Amino acid sequence: MHYMLLIYGDESVWANLSPDQISAEMGAYFAYSEELAKAGVLVGGDELHPVSTAKTISVADGKNKVVDGPFAETKEALGGYYMVNVETIEEALAWAAKCPGARYGRIEVRPIVMR
Repeated sequence: MHYMLLIYGDESVWANLSPDQISAEMGAYFAYSEELAKAGVLVGGDELHPVSTAKTISVADGKNKVVDGPFAETKEALGGYYMVNVETIEEALAWAAKCPGARYGRIEVRPIVMR
């Protein structure tokens, strides 16, 4: 079964990191990505641009309404994701717990509807 590991965190934390700290964090993500790939469970994943680049659209009465940023008002924003192919939710949660983002944010684990 495919699961999305959605990485949520406070973007402002990254702005306060030194170049060495950013390099260490990115190294942790690269190592995690490699571990997923070597285990044969990685389907895909990407980092997202900051929330400031996002737009949210809704349609009411046939009219589009576009607003800047994500819909939810929260400090934590979706920063990236991994898609994994594992047998159980427990396996997906185990991989999510290893994600570097779990140390300072949250990882949402959701099964994907396969048709």
